[in-house]
Amino acid sequence: MSLADLFERIPGQSRLAGELEAHVQQPKNSYFFVGPHDAGVLTAAKAFAKAILCADRGCGECQSCQAIEQDLHPDVAVYERSGAALTVSEAREITEMAFRSTSGSSYQVIIVPEMELVGRAAPVLLKSVEEPPISTIFLLLASMEVPELRTLMSRSIVVKFDPLSEEQIYQYLIMRGHDPRDAKDAVRLSAGRWSRAVELVGNPELRERFSLWEELPGLLSKDISVIISLVDRLIGAVTLMEERRKKEQKKETSELNEMAKALGVSRAFLGDKLEEKHKRELRRIRTTELRAGLLLLEMHYRNQLLLEGLPSGALRADMDAIRQIEDSQSALVRNCNEFLLLVALLSRLPSKAS
Repeated sequence: MSLADLFERIPGQSRLAGELEAHVQQPKNSYFFVGPHDAGVLTAAKAFAKAILCADRGCGECQSCQAIEQDLHPDVAVYERSGAALTVSEAREITEMAFRSTSGSSYQVIIVPEMELVGRAAPVLLKSVEEPPISTIFLLLASMEVPELRTLMSRSIVVKFDPLSEEQIYQYLIMRGHDPRDAKDAVRLSAGRWSRAVELVGNPELRERFSLWEELPGLLSKDISVIISLVDRLIGAVTLMEERRKKEQKKETSELNEMAKALGVSRAFLGDKLEEKHKRELRRIRTTELRAGLLLLEMHYRNQLLLEGLPSGALRADMDAIRQIEDSQSALVRNCNEFLLLVALLSRLPSKAS
């Protein structure tokens, strides 16, 4: 298997495999992957890391490749910031990581997602990116180019990803053998997000529960008991996803010994890394699921704006609804009370009676 084979998992980005293939044997110290949210940037970063560290240049099947896929490889770190933006202290921590010795690999790879939120931490990272140890490779990911990134990007190999159309996502699902009707529903409910469509197409129960977000505008009421009932159902769907992931985590923990032995590291080391990963996943899964639903709800009101002959009052109501939903998406990141947030939001959105 080659890097091109690994990139087949990412719709619409096959041209980038050839661009990066030339770097696998002698990688540079810093790469900047820039592309829209959910264009496969993180998946591509992991595929590139697999190709660099795998003895078969990215077979996708060996323990090294599997460990990278599961964020468990001792020489590959996906650095997750703790708050809404990368802090100066977190940038210093990344810098310290760059100077650690590898655990037997030729290189260590540090992947930093959402670099567009680097803010004042950018200068702290610059020196590490400019003069890292020869064995350290930075894969810096961003959904957009912001002024704070210009100097960092000038010191890196920049790889730009193309936005994905709904048709590309649909054809990708069909190519993978999914039923056309399921694929169509998954693309619609994903709000144009590729990884979300992949998750939805293989899970009828999730599609059914998630479709409630699509139906919300027609169910809203000024009756607070109706609003509370809807919010209970929305949060119940999120809890289902959380419980499903907990079961998968238990299975991953039970397979830990085999992976530790194959990678030549202690079970304690890998166990700590897996526990950290699991905690991070559970912290984020609720926010991720709710934001995905809010994005689908927002699309309804954006589509309303495209209708011809809409009265000015309805236009203002739809624009206000979009603003309220965007504010709620931002508030979710700040660990607010989900139930109260959703009750307040749905109470302010236009009801079916209005």
